[in-house]
Amino acid sequence: MRTEEREVTGNGTRKKGLIAAFLDLLYPPSLYCCVCGNIIDETRPYSLCDHCLDHLMWDAGGIHRQDGLKLMRCTQYGIYERTMIFALKYNKRKYVAHSIGEIMQDKLAMEGLSFDVIVPVPVHESRLRKRGFNQTDEIGRDLAARTGMTLLSDAVIRNRETKAMRGLSPTEREENVRGAFSLREGAEERLRDRRVLILDDFFTTGATACAMADVISTAGPSDILFLAFAARYDD
Repeated sequence: MRTEEREVTGNGTRKKGLIAAFLDLLYPPSLYCCVCGNIIDETRPYSLCDHCLDHLMWDAGGIHRQDGLKLMRCTQYGIYERTMIFALKYNKRKYVAHSIGEIMQDKLAMEGLSFDVIVPVPVHESRLRKRGFNQTDEIGRDLAARTGMTLLSDAVIRNRETKAMRGLSPTEREENVRGAFSLREGAEERLRDRRVLILDDFFTTGATACAMADVISTAGPSDILFLAFAARYDD
């Protein structure tokens, strides 16, 4: 099992990235479970070992409606799901995006759903510079390649850096993302009358999802669905 590095900044970020790239060449990610790191073979679905595959909290349900928003999740949000997201988001294990993209592809196929464009939830430029990539964009790129949908990474802009959502109340989360998103100039034409799939790694209270949907709806799409890899629903 390979030890995950902590995220660092400055020269440490470059060094960490080079080490991670070297390890991925030396030990191909497909040979390791993307949750626990145990050795697997390349035929394993989603690059998961039997144990982790059985312990992900899969959601067999379809579209969920909350606060006027249509949303869908692949899994509930638990320890194993969080491990996958954190491995991608904070430990820069970009190959996890391929596993999540494959899971999302299968979820959409199970529900018989198809869309024209994918709009990943954007991160602010300052966070993008610090992290080096947008994990949701990485997932969207994989899903687009698998399905033929068009990825519109730049359709929505995050106008300001928002606080981390963890620890905030539902009301504070809504305030945190109020006015945080806007359409990039020219995006309306690419979204009008299109079936739009908004993509994120996880969903909790729905503040981000609703803010994204509200902005995209001004362009006049024919349909909007928010798809999250893992989510908690307010049942």
